[in-house]
Amino acid sequence: MSTTSSETSARLSTDSNRGPTVAWLCVALAFIALAFVGSTSAQTDSDVFYKYSFAVGAAVIYTIFIGITLLIARWFRRPLAAVGFNRFSVQWAGAAIGLIVLVLVLGVVLDPLLHAGEKQGLEPDVWRPDRAGAFALNALVASTLVPFAEELFFRGLGVRALLPFGGLAAVSVTALSFGLGHGILVALPVLVPFGLALGWVRLRSDSVWPGMIAHGAYNGTALLYIYFHLT
Repeated sequence: MSTTSSETSARLSTDSNRGPTVAWLCVALAFIALAFVGSTSAQTDSDVFYKYSFAVGAAVIYTIFIGITLLIARWFRRPLAAVGFNRFSVQWAGAAIGLIVLVLVLGVVLDPLLHAGEKQGLEPDVWRPDRAGAFALNALVASTLVPFAEELFFRGLGVRALLPFGGLAAVSVTALSFGLGHGILVALPVLVPFGLALGWVRLRSDSVWPGMIAHGAYNGTALLYIYFHLT
């Protein structure tokens, strides 16, 4: 599974300049810093998924995040194609989902040791039927807008912006940044492989869509598990 040589990577590596690379790194560092600040404050409230304000706030923040990503992409001659809005074979969506299933298994195995979910502090302790609407809205945002924005920035723009340094560097740096961007160090053994898997699919398929589909399915499955576990 080489990430350093292919027709796709050769095509992606053309028309490169330092502007989007520097801009992407600056935004990634800011995202990571805000994530660690946010994760600390979130630990004091395990009921955030029962609040409409949390969903609205996340929607606003991630919409701005998408806008910044597309603004940086304008450095490229074909911005939408550069960030991976390209056609893809169905097999790549299957490959992305299959890899994420393996990552999910890894997470289940490591969770008794890492307790990453507890560290994040977002999972409710009890089910509150009176707040089902807020939970549903938060779940919708987390399984659609959030994976769309994160994949667009990390795998879409990030892999493209860092590709002049080689496919391996692009996939690795974006995976590590993605992991750190969740503000939970103990979750890195799961989040980094998550990023590596989807970064590899992005590089080989020349499309960001398979990763978005797999990421959304992952988040949605996790939230369904929380729902059935609580009820």
